[in-house]
Amino acid sequence: MKNLGYYNGKTGLISEISVPITDRAFYFGDGVYDAVMCRNNIPYLLWEHIDRLYNNCTLLGIKPPMCKNELSLTIKELVRKVEGEEKFVYFHISRGSGIRNHSFTNGEGNLCIMIKPQPLDNVYEKMNTVLKEDIRYELCNIKTLNLLPSVLTAQSATENGCEEAILHRNGTVTECSHSNVSILKNGTLITAPCDRFILPGVTRAHLLTVAHENGINTEERKYTVEELLDADEIIVTSSSKMARGVKTVDGKAVGGKDECTLSILRDTLYINYLNATNI
Repeated sequence: MKNLGYYNGKTGLISEISVPITDRAFYFGDGVYDAVMCRNNIPYLLWEHIDRLYNNCTLLGIKPPMCKNELSLTIKELVRKVEGEEKFVYFHISRGSGIRNHSFTNGEGNLCIMIKPQPLDNVYEKMNTVLKEDIRYELCNIKTLNLLPSVLTAQSATENGCEEAILHRNGTVTECSHSNVSILKNGTLITAPCDRFILPGVTRAHLLTVAHENGINTEERKYTVEELLDADEIIVTSSSKMARGVKTVDGKAVGGKDECTLSILRDTLYINYLNATNI
């Protein structure tokens, strides 16, 4: 298949799959999601993403329609049906279905999966970014379907010929519209702490692990826009970007002062992805 859609056991091309109007994802964006890259039919770091998804379900009181292991097996089976060496796998669980009412719907949630061919970003190409005020609500640690503020800031980046928007709250950097962001300064990797203002990214966690394994100092702390712009390097991380350096912020050149440390972090993450043989 060229792509694949799945909804509560029904499969077909994405364009063929319909979702009932009673699904609370339609009314309220009432659900959580996650996504992974897939290479050679191996969904990379799948279990870590599933674990985060189910933790988010618990935080919001959503009842998954199947156990973690069943979801893992379902995704592994479905990715083999889609053509391509590299694929993007998206999956979400909504709270369930019912006539529109703000109060919770009882019962199990609905599972939606979409898979399409998509190559990983060119990790060696630095990106252009814009700086935007973080206007999201204060549950950014939960990967919910409520993404309108992220959509607006991502669109602003696109309209300015950039790939990402770096967000800040009153001058304190949080993350990007759909990625995490860290900086290198004087050989130290600095990244915002995991609180309610950022998503605890899986790739972000692996970035910290790689830093520790290579003797690179790390700090999980708040840092300012001024520190961002003065950083030796800015690193954007996500499942589809892995770890990419930043070339410009609002059209002004940044980074380029610690290519060696950036290369260690970027190359190790990328090689781990290329060499993945299990999930």
